Amino acid sequence: MQQRFNPYKFSWLLLLATPTLFPGCSPKSSYGDIGTKPKAAFTVTPISGQVNKYLLTSSTDDAFYFRWNIGDGGGARVGKKIDTAYYPDKGDYTIKLLVMSDGGIDSANIKVSVAADDPNGCSGRKALLTGCSSKTWVLDQPGGGALWVGDPGGGQWWASGEGDVAGRPCAFNDEYTFKKDGSFIRDVKGDVRVDDEGGNPWPTDIALPVGCATMAQIPAKYQAWGNGNFTFKVIANNKLQVIGNGAYMALYKAGEAGTSGVPESVITYDILEMTATKMVLNKKYDWGQWKFTFKAK
Repeated sequence: MQQRFNPYKFSWLLLLATPTLFPGCSPKSSYGDIGTKPKAAFTVTPISGQVNKYLLTSSTDDAFYFRWNIGDGGGARVGKKIDTAYYPDKGDYTIKLLVMSDGGIDSANIKVSVAADDPNGCSGRKALLTGCSSKTWVLDQPGGGALWVGDPGGGQWWASGEGDVAGRPCAFNDEYTFKKDGSFIRDVKGDVRVDDEGGNPWPTDIALPVGCATMAQIPAKYQAWGNGNFTFKVIANNKLQVIGNGAYMALYKAGEAGTSGVPESVITYDILEMTATKMVLNKKYDWGQWKFTFKAK
């Protein structure tokens, strides 16, 4: 027989979750014996014929509530006793199950290792990034704040204003295209902005003034900061990694471990926000942080 949800029992379960607030209480109430506390347990089994998809099977028979968190950054969700988990990206994930019965609450964890990316996978933030086909992004405009730098605690040092769209056209015309197959294309439209450190051109040997320069003017050792065909990964649904010599988003000098003076092969950004039309990336260091805000073209 299917159990009905009893709001009085649910209120009692909330008291069980905070026993230190009521040290004199016993596991009885005016509603009678609330039953035996459940024992959370489950198994994780790869589903035959399906890439990176797993069957989650709880063995908790007396529970009426199952909350799963598959560890992909998407948060917890209410599910069923028998449920599934899918991972488009390789990695180590911790699956958590919280169960609830008339007798209380219990939880259990299992770690799972996904050996390889799903080459045809498209879900979560990868779906928002690529549209499950191909999507092009540009720095947010015409409003301000697309480029932002500040201290580690979030205090702002500088942010681009609306006038920088016209003042830095060689930065705001760049296009970043992400495709479902994992490819990433950067098109700088033939020019790049020579950035500065302490008011001086960076890198120090670029031999050009701060400001826009054509790619024909850029020294050969820095040509990788121009147009390029790269790859990308969305990691654990909360990081974007661009891969390939010279790969970067928005600002070439914001490297993997700090201010970079050479093209790098891998840069990983934290995804602070992503919708179908907006993406905010963060690169944090011990000295401060950069934030880059993009919009879908």
